Amino acid sequence: MTPTQPALVGHRGAAALDPENTVRSFRRGVAEGSTLLECDVHLSADGQDVILHDATLDRTVQADSPLRTGAVADLTRAQLDRVLVGEDEHIPTLAQVLEAAVREDGTRVPLLVEIKAPGAVERVLEVLAEEFGDGGAEAWTDPSAAPAVLLSFHQEPLRHAQQVAPWIPRMLTTTATSPEWWQACRDLGVVHAGVRIADARQADVERAAELGVALNLWTARTEEELERALELGCDTLTVDDPVWAAARVAGHVPA
Repeated sequence: MTPTQPALVGHRGAAALDPENTVRSFRRGVAEGSTLLECDVHLSADGQDVILHDATLDRTVQADSPLRTGAVADLTRAQLDRVLVGEDEHIPTLAQVLEAAVREDGTRVPLLVEIKAPGAVERVLEVLAEEFGDGGAEAWTDPSAAPAVLLSFHQEPLRHAQQVAPWIPRMLTTTATSPEWWQACRDLGVVHAGVRIADARQADVERAAELGVALNLWTARTEEELERALELGCDTLTVDDPVWAAARVAGHVPA
């Protein structure tokens, strides 16, 4: 049975509290008690990982950034290192995010690594291998406590990871489910399934339980969205503001 109080996923760190997808935001997400964190990965022109949600710089760049526009895929990592994305924060690497995803007591906060650009999966796998080793490493022994989960809307990168690094847990996410999508979850051997809150249905909760996968609902930014997610029931709930969400989850009375 899905728990009535889901574990909170800090979306892009703590996107409502600090500039999204920055080291500062991920540290804030940890400090505010997120059980998991989520980040987005694109690939630079020279094949390096780039922690940014959009395919372009324009939305998140700050007004006085030395570089203020352009597609991530057309820029080198050195060029991207010049970009400022709010409160003088820079675009981090995946390794920097993993370093930030650690509590004061030294325990790790698992990171949902969303593959935005399908081609970024090989670089992500490389970074995770450098940080935590391969399938024989202790870090991957327990999928429920793994340091990272590969997340994507795209099936291709998850299928590639399933073939070359099956020890890394996988998560397929979608705006709205279908029988074909749930079959893909089965075929990909996912540990987590993600569904947008507005499109989730009770049938999705039941299907996730049947498959034995953890259900993630995303992203609760309003009282209405959070209440709907809690009423449906989910294992993890993605939020922009973990402080706000934690207070409301704690006070939720199931119907």
